[in-house]
Amino acid sequence: MNIKLVQKIKSDGNSCRKSAKVLNELKQLNLLDKIDEIIAADERQQSDSKGFDLAKKYNVSSAPFFIVEKEGTTKIYTAYYRFMKDVFNIVVSESDEISEMMAQNPELDYI
Repeated sequence: MNIKLVQKIKSDGNSCRKSAKVLNELKQLNLLDKIDEIIAADERQQSDSKGFDLAKKYNVSSAPFFIVEKEGTTKIYTAYYRFMKDVFNIVVSESDEISEMMAQNPELDYI
């Protein structure tokens, strides 16, 4: 299995808030060494950024996201908690999963 993490670098040179949070959590869980490659989608170099090229290739509009290649198949994860659950078998709270889903889909609302 090969895991790539595409993180967004803002125009000020810092990781976006969500990318920084994900990297920090992976580090705290001692999982950062399981990521084979960390690729930047750098706002300062959009036309020459491998991360933006991958986002376009896989039709992804938000960062961070994960590309998991396993046995000849490629799966894209735009939801961090789904990635953690599927790839590392780490169960997350339902409220964390719902919060992430709501943040990614602001047009959704509770009934």
